Amino acid sequence: MKHIMRQANNNFTHSQLKLMYCFAAFFSFLSGIAIYVFFRSHNLVLFQFIPQPPFLSSLRVPLRTDTILGYLFTFNLPHGLWCLSGLFVIRAIWLTNIKWRAVYGGLFLVAISSLEISQLSEKRYGTFDALDLVFYGVSAFAESVIFNMFTGRKERKR
Repeated sequence: MKHIMRQANNNFTHSQLKLMYCFAAFFSFLSGIAIYVFFRSHNLVLFQFIPQPPFLSSLRVPLRTDTILGYLFTFNLPHGLWCLSGLFVIRAIWLTNIKWRAVYGGLFLVAISSLEISQLSEKRYGTFDALDLVFYGVSAFAESVIFNMFTGRKERKR
């Protein structure tokens, strides 16, 4: 791990990497929210508890969800982006400690997957979507690829 961080230090400092991960987490989180606001604001769970602001319906952009890409973009991508955001935060916190990052990253994935699976029960609000679980996996893979790109791990394998 020290070799990886030494390699990363050739390009970025430890603090810069953490800051980049925090910005990436924030951007991923906001992107997921933006998809909900612009493409799904009519059915947000939040508005079952508080009244929807009138201006929000004017921001909604119609998108055909009868296509595969439209459906994935509207209904599954936000969950994947929020998962990616959480994994970025975990990576930023435990950047140099791969053991604890793996533990907390794994617990995070188990927790969000459990929340998704619990929607199969009638006691939990929401609709289960197996594609959300797929997007969680894709997000975990994408986060590890991004980490390997920034730390120069590919250089280490040569």
